[in-house]
Amino acid sequence: MKVIKASKKRSQGNDIFHIDILYPGLALGLSDTGYYTIGRIDHASFRPPGRVPMHPHRNDEILSYMRSGLQIHKDSTGHQEQVSASKLMLMNAGSGIFHEEIAEKEVEMLQIFMRPSENGLAPKVQFHQFPDVYSENEWRLVAGNAPHAPLELRTDTNIFDARLPKDKVLQLPAVSERNVYLLYCFNGTVSVAGNILEKGDSIVFNNEDISVNAITESDLVLFQIKEDAKYSDTGMYSGNQFK
Repeated sequence: MKVIKASKKRSQGNDIFHIDILYPGLALGLSDTGYYTIGRIDHASFRPPGRVPMHPHRNDEILSYMRSGLQIHKDSTGHQEQVSASKLMLMNAGSGIFHEEIAEKEVEMLQIFMRPSENGLAPKVQFHQFPDVYSENEWRLVAGNAPHAPLELRTDTNIFDARLPKDKVLQLPAVSERNVYLLYCFNGTVSVAGNILEKGDSIVFNNEDISVNAITESDLVLFQIKEDAKYSDTGMYSGNQFK
């Protein structure tokens, strides 16, 4: 078990569009900048009249995990959709896709770059309207390779979220096989096995029987990764940046 502090991130951007980039493997001192199927996690802020012009992606699985604000997504497959804190998007870039984003209302989000099981898959873009912005006191499956996942992720990983009110305790989701985990604290302060996580901090651990204790109201994102997952580390953004 190891904590990754928010100070390990790399910052880019300006007052309109700013990202704090977490390369989890780099922060852990590994020979891969990613961590298993996770390439990188960008904690982003995006304000009107911001526009990110049309640009390419290849061989990345990109989850737009928005917690506040509104933005317009346009892409080369013909989609033009509004994305919000309850309507999330997963862009499976595969062999190649172009897209642009326009901020309508100030956004705070994670742009999560996952590694596909193989390169060159057919590109597609998915949207899912969740009934609620938050899943209180319960892990909610947001995206994954599980058959019932709202957004299909083409790699052996499931991504959950939860809002945990102050002083509440939450166990990990039930598992039936060996997994590794990364827990990201989007907001708030929690304690995990005696380790304190604040906004932007993460912790990695194996398939252990642990719980998360909320010191303040907290929003959490949990990556459940199959230990022997097959993945490509040559994606345009999710790839190993040491190569």
